[in-house]
Amino acid sequence: MSLSTQPVPVVACGRIPAMGKSISQHLLPEYEVIHFILSYEAAEAELPHLLAGRDPQSRSPNEIGTHDYSRPPRAVIFGRGYGPQQVEELKKKFAGVAKEPVAWVRGNPADLPAGAAGPDYAQNVAADMKKVLSKWRDGEGKDEKILVY
Repeated sequence: MSLSTQPVPVVACGRIPAMGKSISQHLLPEYEVIHFILSYEAAEAELPHLLAGRDPQSRSPNEIGTHDYSRPPRAVIFGRGYGPQQVEELKKKFAGVAKEPVAWVRGNPADLPAGAAGPDYAQNVAADMKKVLSKWRDGEGKDEKILVY
């Protein structure tokens, strides 16, 4: 793992903006959400640009994330609103677009809370995301694979 104090740039994909904003804040200081994607269709359109280190020219911009596209993302993190098959399809579609390996991180749908998410949900999910990303980075982040939190 590098000794750099800069946070690792990541893209987050979720269905609920308020949840995405909260999780983005809880991922700091280790991970910086540079862009937040709200739908599968937007992910299809925007990920190739983001992975190549370019501004995605989003048709539906939001205020979540830093929008600093100077460093390409090292991970694409999906909320549990995205199914395992959707994540697999996007990973296959954009394999090799990024110059460095990218971690594709998705939730286990079985772990979705029943009913409304409680006040600690975002913090707990961010901690789970950090755990799987940390293991990947400890392995020097050389493999492009799907990680499950």
